[in-house]
Amino acid sequence: MPYPLIASPHFTRAPDRRVTTVVIHTMEIPERVDAARRCAAWFASAVSEVSAHYCVDAREIVRCVDEADIAWHARGGNASSIGVELAGHAGQSADEWADETSEAILERAAVLVGDVCRRHGIPVRRIRASGLVRGVSGITGHADVSAAFRRTDHWDPGPAFPWPAFLRRVRDVQAARVARIDVG
Repeated sequence: MPYPLIASPHFTRAPDRRVTTVVIHTMEIPERVDAARRCAAWFASAVSEVSAHYCVDAREIVRCVDEADIAWHARGGNASSIGVELAGHAGQSADEWADETSEAILERAAVLVGDVCRRHGIPVRRIRASGLVRGVSGITGHADVSAAFRRTDHWDPGPAFPWPAFLRRVRDVQAARVARIDVG
């Protein structure tokens, strides 16, 4: 899917890399409708020295780094991953993740992550730190990358992130896509 591009200069070219993991982050900015563009603009700035492949808010997805290249989003786990930044904060409660805006963000992110997983052959399953260390493929959080490789202290997307519901949405998106292909 084509997404608007706000290119970050902070990446490493790696045209032959194998993508095995999607890392979910929170932007640590409010869930505003322009959060994706604001986060992408930060990644594009010379001073940020960080990036992700995609930024997602309730209204849009912005691409910052080509999937063929390594974004600088989760030290220790960057080489084989796609980084997806979600509008919001790691400290959000379960209720805050269930509000209308968060639901829209999670739905939009599920479509993106489902597509990324399909194209790269990544299984739709949660991977924790121990799985990352063993090289298991799947979907993980920045907190898990931090625990696995001990190169950052980030804890996003936070303990209240709705992992089971999010993974269910990703699977539903993939099933709907397959059903559309089968029907023609």
